[in-house]
Amino acid sequence: TIYSDKVLNLLKKNGAEVAFGKKLVKFPVNMVEEALRYIPQKIVLYNQEKEPTVTLGEGKSYLINGHNAPYVLDLEMGQHRKAYKKDAEHFARVIDTLDSFYLTAPQVMPQDVLPQASLLHAVQAILSNTQKPLYFSPEGIDVAEPIFDMAKVVMGKSDLSKFPILICQLSPTSPLIWESGPVEALVEAATLEIPCSILSMPHPGLTAPYTLAGTLVMCNAEVLSGLVITQLAKKGAPVIYGSAWTTFDMQKGRALEASPETDTLRIAGSQLADFYKIPYHTTLNSDSYCLDEQTAWEKSISLFTALGAGADLIVNAGILSTGLTVSFEQLVIDSEIWSILLHIIQGVKLSRENIAIEVIKKVKEIGRKDFLTEDHTLRRLRTGEFWKPLISVRCSYEEWKTKGGLDIVKNAKEKVKEVLQIYTPTHLESKIQEELSLIIEDFEEKIKESWTL
Repeated sequence: TIYSDKVLNLLKKNGAEVAFGKKLVKFPVNMVEEALRYIPQKIVLYNQEKEPTVTLGEGKSYLINGHNAPYVLDLEMGQHRKAYKKDAEHFARVIDTLDSFYLTAPQVMPQDVLPQASLLHAVQAILSNTQKPLYFSPEGIDVAEPIFDMAKVVMGKSDLSKFPILICQLSPTSPLIWESGPVEALVEAATLEIPCSILSMPHPGLTAPYTLAGTLVMCNAEVLSGLVITQLAKKGAPVIYGSAWTTFDMQKGRALEASPETDTLRIAGSQLADFYKIPYHTTLNSDSYCLDEQTAWEKSISLFTALGAGADLIVNAGILSTGLTVSFEQLVIDSEIWSILLHIIQGVKLSRENIAIEVIKKVKEIGRKDFLTEDHTLRRLRTGEFWKPLISVRCSYEEWKTKGGLDIVKNAKEKVKEVLQIYTPTHLESKIQEELSLIIEDFEEKIKESWTL
């Protein structure tokens, strides 16, 4: 079902079976196959300096923080509270310093601005505090268009198809529905050749069949429908196969994002994306409400399955509470977990030099009992052979106690405070800032005018 006459006409014109009265579309197999032939297998993203930063589809996984959360765990008090625009700015500054993140997303939806313009304010905070490519998820065309305009301003009016600085996530409504706002935003993004992640989010037994296989089939149909629409709007438009799997607790009436079944489906989704030769996007999540052991194991397992499955984009670092709450400390902890798992996935680097047979023979022949002073050792001390922690505790007990006996959450908190106190990102020129503010003001004025009609 597609609630957009514009898109229905586009589909009808290109050979789909359309029942306009019911808003119902049936996609012929040959239409799907034709669309898949045009979708790029790789997507290159740029930073604000027009430098290529990320290439999706070449076998490398990228971590992104979470997005659109209305609540935050206060850094000072630890209390669950509404998120503010200042939080969006602070998250962006912290992310700008963490090497785990090559892209960034609006971690929060500020609650101290006009609600309809919340995402625009969050995007402004991102664009003003980091040059990394932007990942964002609008509800529809009305919010997507001004964000596209903001990206053009930041890139000096450059063609976004030549220097894509953002990925737009858009979602169908399960079961098998495209609302007018998201699907028209999908067409607009495809026309501009802005990379889109088509993210299906079904709930088994509620908005999808109560089996993993049935959920997988329906999710696949929803994503494929979006892929076809993008290629009809613009052949060769860059698209990402997205999946944000959930399960549904029938006893509690609650969607779950970190169950073992969601991890299984993450792997299955990656296999489907590989089959279609399309970059893949999935999530890491926790259903816990606090920074506890459950959050740690749920994040670790979901990250490991997604990373091991070869996902190109893994989104939701720093998020817990089934996507509703974000934490500065958890953002840093997730970055630490990611760096550990990434190091494991890389495996052992084999070469004649690394195998070091000659060095072993030399040490044995001269009767030395260690390798400490060998040139082979000294040359490799800073080559990344061994993982280096950011916040993990590795010192002696005595040293740990002397430094205050901080646990990992407190270490993460101290790291965030340090960044916010001493780090100042490269700011946009005042003229560009003014243009971004004007785009938001124009949007807010249109919203206010609609109230009086």
